[in-house]
Amino acid sequence: MSRALALAALTALSLAACSRDSAEIGAKSGAGPAKGTLSRMLPFGKPTPAQPASAEQIAASALQSIEGPVLLAQFDNGATVIFAERGRNGEMRTYLSPDGRSLSLRGGMIAATRGFGRDVMSSDATQSAALVSARQGGTVPRVQYYLDGDGRERPYPMTCTITPTEPVTQGTGDQSLTVTPVTELCEPAQAQNSYMVNEAGQIIASRQWIGPRMGYLTITALRD
Repeated sequence: MSRALALAALTALSLAACSRDSAEIGAKSGAGPAKGTLSRMLPFGKPTPAQPASAEQIAASALQSIEGPVLLAQFDNGATVIFAERGRNGEMRTYLSPDGRSLSLRGGMIAATRGFGRDVMSSDATQSAALVSARQGGTVPRVQYYLDGDGRERPYPMTCTITPTEPVTQGTGDQSLTVTPVTELCEPAQAQNSYMVNEAGQIIASRQWIGPRMGYLTITALRD
């Protein structure tokens, strides 16, 4: 998928996503890590200039400088990070940022994070992923695991309702992209994930809830 189509998907996602942080993460202290190192990141970990680069400029630089699959990730506070693929095992794909943070996706859904401060240690979103990929509605269980104060993994079970809407098309001709917006509302977290799913059932852009304290991450596949 070209950079233009990838950014078109991101535009469609931003229009479709709920702008309210339903988990009220922004008022909590966990927004701090993203505002620190991450907010100063460019593709090679250099400090931003006086006028920060736009997401499109960062994407263009990353695609020119990095081989293989590339993700552009954005926190709700505006911090933008590039992730390059470093390994895959079946549907699990692991991406690494220039400063060593990692993001693992299974079928396009966040399966684990490392180095974010309030990480998802692991997750089971198999049933959600099946409905989202098929662009079908339904209500299914989902669980994410976090470390407690004693360093032990604790499950955070949720019940998630999947709702697809009408497909939308961005661009024209050879540069057109048709995607289906799909939302996933998970309780009791009040987390609303948003996905853009192409005609092949692949998630090409998404806004996903990492968890309490960290809030949401918007992910765009710049090159697969």
